[in-house]
Amino acid sequence: MNTDFDIAVLGGGLAGLSLLYHLIEAGKLADKKVLLVDPAGRKNKYDRTWSFWEAEPGPFESLVHHRWDTVTVHDNERDLICELAPYQYKLIRSSDFYAHVNKVIDAAGVVTRLTDRAENITSAEEFVHFTSGGQSYRVTHAYSSLPLHLRPRQIKQPYLDQHFKGWIIKTEEPVFDPAVAALMDFRTPQHDETRFLYVLPTSSTEALVEVAIFSNNHLTSEAYDEILSQYIAAHWTEGAYTVKHVEQGNIPMTTYPFPTSEGNLTYIGLRGGAARPSTGYTFYGMQRQLGALAKSFPSRAPKPWRRRDLYYDATILGLLQHNRLRGDQIFLDLFSANPTPRLLAFLNGESDFTEELAIMSTTNIREFGKSFVLEALR
Repeated sequence: MNTDFDIAVLGGGLAGLSLLYHLIEAGKLADKKVLLVDPAGRKNKYDRTWSFWEAEPGPFESLVHHRWDTVTVHDNERDLICELAPYQYKLIRSSDFYAHVNKVIDAAGVVTRLTDRAENITSAEEFVHFTSGGQSYRVTHAYSSLPLHLRPRQIKQPYLDQHFKGWIIKTEEPVFDPAVAALMDFRTPQHDETRFLYVLPTSSTEALVEVAIFSNNHLTSEAYDEILSQYIAAHWTEGAYTVKHVEQGNIPMTTYPFPTSEGNLTYIGLRGGAARPSTGYTFYGMQRQLGALAKSFPSRAPKPWRRRDLYYDATILGLLQHNRLRGDQIFLDLFSANPTPRLLAFLNGESDFTEELAIMSTTNIREFGKSFVLEALR
């Protein structure tokens, strides 16, 4: 195999495949030699569900499996019904995404796939060098989504893992409203953490039910199952149901300043800080960033979040990590005191300064202000 390429994409998950898709759609790969390196090879399984909200049709609109115009938010005292317009809450299944994007990549005819691990990655002068399968490679531009393993005690910025497990269940009786999603339901024991469930129904008898926990203490798989089964019985049905699909994972939530590049090596995905630190939502912000990167290629990638977004997120994460305010209190207060579109724009990094001041005025100003100052001084 020729070991010199114009572009190497190191990691063939959501970030790497999305980047290749956007580069192809932007017409930037027509005369390029491109290498895609991932030890897992070609992805095609339903191993992830990505949900997000957006106000306009996005680049993967045809892949949206279900969408909602209304969501609910709950704690033990409040039940909120939130109308999203002009936003919609959307769900894409990874198997549909992989099939669509791989078809586009194959049709471009410029991508060589290497089923192996990229190692010894270095950027020097005008090239990026790495090894894979005992072979050395030299490329002009490399984009890596290979993980950076952080530990809370290693960094000064706030850090919480969002660890989650979800079931797609099929009930025998109709129990769901497919027009309404439960975005955050805190009606589960919190154990001095931030714990909530969300329910994304696609029919009256089928839904993704997932528990998400913001903490650095992970549970056993059986403990997540217990939370899910107890929640379903308490709030949806005590009848029989079948678990059709299981997914589990972890998203780092931190305002750690992930390096975006080293010479011609650019970091993308979670490795490049694409997850929104205060919520863990990743899909929408990543597509926005990678779409802009593709249009401006070979210029440097824009940062996934504005500087002030990260200050706001550090404020919220600091409150949660040090138990200064409960997560259910923070999020229920935000949803109850603000028009939902304003809050969604804020969480997408699309709000203006006036909207952000309005949102901040609805919080516990004393605690938020104290946390903002503490994090700004780090």
